[in-house]
Amino acid sequence: MPETLWRIEAGPADLSLKLVQRSMLSKERVVKAAAIAGDDKGTQLKTLLGKNANRCFLSLARDHGIVRQLQLPVDVQQDLKSALTLQIEGISSWPEQEVYWDHLVERPAEKSKWLTITVVIIPKSILDPWLQLFESCSAPLSGATLEGYDVNVIPPRLRRRSAKAQLVASYALAACLVVLAIAFFFREPYQQRVYASQIQHEITRLEPDVKSLVREESELNAVTKRFDQLQKYATSRDENLKALSTLATALPPDTFIVSYRYQNETITVSGVSASALNVQGALAKSMVFTDVQFGAPITRDATGKDRFALTMSVKGRP
Repeated sequence: MPETLWRIEAGPADLSLKLVQRSMLSKERVVKAAAIAGDDKGTQLKTLLGKNANRCFLSLARDHGIVRQLQLPVDVQQDLKSALTLQIEGISSWPEQEVYWDHLVERPAEKSKWLTITVVIIPKSILDPWLQLFESCSAPLSGATLEGYDVNVIPPRLRRRSAKAQLVASYALAACLVVLAIAFFFREPYQQRVYASQIQHEITRLEPDVKSLVREESELNAVTKRFDQLQKYATSRDENLKALSTLATALPPDTFIVSYRYQNETITVSGVSASALNVQGALAKSMVFTDVQFGAPITRDATGKDRFALTMSVKGRP
């Protein structure tokens, strides 16, 4: 079934809109084109898009974000999202929490040990006003990117999704209702028999499609539940990697970690240092840890160094 959507390009002072139709078997075809300029873009968008707006995809100018190319070992593709999350603050001037981003992976050459990855980053301070503008027009954005890059930096939870399955089901139900209405309109016995036969034929014809839609909806619910579980697990792994990275850079040089445990959103570490109080102070000053407390009394070993055990939480976690 063809899908109709809006392609929107944001210029310095205006918006260029194209209503395009696409399907799996053909290229996109422009159905309508328009331009919006001036300060009242919201009012003009509401008028142009209408109450039942199609999905909208926004393309911003290249200078509204940054693009970086990375080369990472092929082995990281098993957990590429987590590996890239750790790289965001290093390749941009914003913390990872203050940007929207997505990536493209070039197909590696045969037996290549490296992946070439293009990362597109847009600050939230730039994209959030656009998200709010389209939300106010009852047309939440389904995608956003920088000009020339086929990525979608909007997180999946914020995207407006297509409703093809529901649309097909609505058409099928509407067709059944139309046939039933015709049957009740013609009351003569002969006409009732004719249209009753047509109704049964139509129901029989539509029944496989309706059952297929019900089955697909059940499968979609199962996949969505699985995705939520995986996303929760991935978020936990991201916090773990962030904690390990911070420990590696924040601890004093004379400190050695003996054990590390991340459980129930609490981190416990033990180790040896010339000054356990310096270790606590360094971790408390970091941008990652909070509520850094000693989990056991400080002791001294045979070399005169402090043995310590600390518990802490990662900032931002409940």
